[in-house]
Amino acid sequence: MIRTGTAGRVAVGLTAASLALAACGGEGSGSGDGSATLKIGLVTSSAGPFASNAKTMEAGAEYAVKLLNEAGGVKGAKLELVKVDSQNKPATTATLIPQLAAKQKVLAIVGPVDSAGCEVACSTANKLKVPIVSPGAARPGVLKNSRPYGFTIAQPDADNSTPVLTKIIQSRKLKRAAIISDEANATTKAQADLFRSVFASAGVQVVKSVTFKSGDSSFASQVTSVAGAKPDVLALAAGPDDAGRIAREARSQRQTFALLGTGSLQSGGAAYVAAGGEATEGTLAAAQYDPHSETPAAKALLEKAQAATGQTDISLNFAYAFDAVHMIAKAVEEKGVKGGGDDVAKGRVAIQESLNAVQNYQGMADATTFKDGIAQRPQLQAVVKDGKFVIDKSAG
Repeated sequence: MIRTGTAGRVAVGLTAASLALAACGGEGSGSGDGSATLKIGLVTSSAGPFASNAKTMEAGAEYAVKLLNEAGGVKGAKLELVKVDSQNKPATTATLIPQLAAKQKVLAIVGPVDSAGCEVACSTANKLKVPIVSPGAARPGVLKNSRPYGFTIAQPDADNSTPVLTKIIQSRKLKRAAIISDEANATTKAQADLFRSVFASAGVQVVKSVTFKSGDSSFASQVTSVAGAKPDVLALAAGPDDAGRIAREARSQRQTFALLGTGSLQSGGAAYVAAGGEATEGTLAAAQYDPHSETPAAKALLEKAQAATGQTDISLNFAYAFDAVHMIAKAVEEKGVKGGGDDVAKGRVAIQESLNAVQNYQGMADATTFKDGIAQRPQLQAVVKDGKFVIDKSAG
């Protein structure tokens, strides 16, 4: 079901860079009188292992649209988010994208946040020649059938997490590993395969592998089975909510093995900690985003978002969605895109061309450069400390 509206919850000013991007005046983007509305689709999901990530993505996109509209829109035209809920169903996703393209006539789409959703949505959007940017899809090959209109601001785990996880293994001298994975989700299955590859390359013995299904009410049997194998580390190939409950069960059984995640776990860090509480303390993970970046552009945007939302940490999916909306808006402004009638098709082509040319875009998530649709990101190490993921600056 399609619903529209920005539903912004905060009101703060734009930075100088964002003000320039959202410059007022001149011809309207649709009718020529500055009163047109520019539609951007947003594909979210209220169900599945990454529902919390999708909610965070939605908040970031709403915040971006709110700021841009408060600054006058883009060349006088207001932005409107047209939101759809896939409910974590591939068949539903496949039908929603054509609706956004043909019925709502959106210029571009943000989302889905997860790789499984993007694989369907991004390939469908590509066939329809609608630019689509995922603020979180990180499975290797996720854009295989989605180019040149598909993009992801997240770098795939295989490229980003592998070297970081290898360093963690070496520095902690880990020798025996167990893996717990969500067997009902393709994204988490890919994470489990990544862990197996990293462990094999690092000479770590996988002594136990167990599975579960998203939303299982208890992980007692899986953790008991893992404990019997006496691993040094438990790799969490799971959505953040399930991973947090696994951590809670492990510590309730007085297990002291380390907990390890790919960059996907850090991206849903708030939900992970909320689900696992104190049991998540010390969890190690790869990361590609610093919520406390010292880069001038990112720092200014992050501090404004912190003040506006009351959150001490702005999550990855919030920041990536914020940047996705701004990059689309920047393309609209620079290319003189209009949002009505026959101009929509031309506008989509122009936005796609602009996104493919993005080099060193400075946003809330630091610099973004697209290479074949995939953002190039830093390789960072994170640890849960005092109830939140923090970047370990000493890890190099």
